[in-house]
Amino acid sequence: MKKAIFVILGICLLSGFAVAQTPGGSLGAFQLVLKDNFQYGTGYQGDVRVPNLMNGYRLMNGDRFTLKVTFTIDRDLENPLCIGFADQTPGANYWRALSWNQPRGGEYSNVIIPTPRAGQTISAEVQITLLRNASNATPLANTLVFESRGEGRHGTLGSGVKGPATISFTEFVLTKN
Repeated sequence: MKKAIFVILGICLLSGFAVAQTPGGSLGAFQLVLKDNFQYGTGYQGDVRVPNLMNGYRLMNGDRFTLKVTFTIDRDLENPLCIGFADQTPGANYWRALSWNQPRGGEYSNVIIPTPRAGQTISAEVQITLLRNASNATPLANTLVFESRGEGRHGTLGSGVKGPATISFTEFVLTKN
């Protein structure tokens, strides 16, 4: 009897470990607020760092993902919506782009959705390729970032002219290729 319990426990632990290492999945319907990020950046930013999205997986250079989304937004954005992974841990100085190059003073070269308008239903399937390793497997080190440049004063929190924007997702599926 004890042997059977240990075998069942072992199978459960092993299968749980395998599931924990498989990134991606569906988050279903939820809302993401793009908050004023002018203190550190040049626009509005929303971070998706739900633990079950990456399932304990550490993003690695060369990883490829497909993100399928359908959403509306509650106000017009001033610029395109950029999507990419970032490491936001203290060891990464709270910001290291993982899936795009960030030229000084230039535009991001990551996945871009043309400038969303209020109430417009947007469906997109985008490909994201990792260019760097995350520092570890925590959600903070494997954050999926949605951001858009806006009107405001860099270095001044709360200076965004148009204020936060809320994205309402009806579909959000991340798949590791």
